Amino acid sequence: ALQALMLLSLIIVMVQLHRNKNKHSTISYYLLRVLGLYSILVLTIGPIPLYNIFIQAVSCRENDPLRGNVACYTGVHLANTVLAIFGIVIFTFFCLFMEILCIDLNPSSDIPFARPQSSVGLLKLIAKVGMPLYIALDYDVSLVCEKL
Repeated sequence: ALQALMLLSLIIVMVQLHRNKNKHSTISYYLLRVLGLYSILVLTIGPIPLYNIFIQAVSCRENDPLRGNVACYTGVHLANTVLAIFGIVIFTFFCLFMEILCIDLNPSSDIPFARPQSSVGLLKLIAKVGMPLYIALDYDVSLVCEKL
């Protein structure tokens, strides 16, 4: 629901900015503020928990203690899987969109863009997606601590 709400607010802001080139309405002003806050969330800590939620909703194992007796890919689990795939697509779009548009490589510089955008942000995003994916795929791991 959060992803759909942000997508809807982005569409509203884009339409209002295209329609009224010089005047900004109060709604577009506050929606731009909300989108700015959301972009900070997307660029910093948002991908790890959200991708973890989405991947856990898509993955299914028989006899999972967290899900109980819910059958895989039927009924409620199928609805959660479809919504999770929809959420992954929209959130990945927002991650890439914000990564390209929000260039903040040198915030203390007087020049707005002190250097061209590097691929470090995309590598961080891949790592933020890879960690929840690894946790979901390596579900049955057992850690053994041995005394020295």
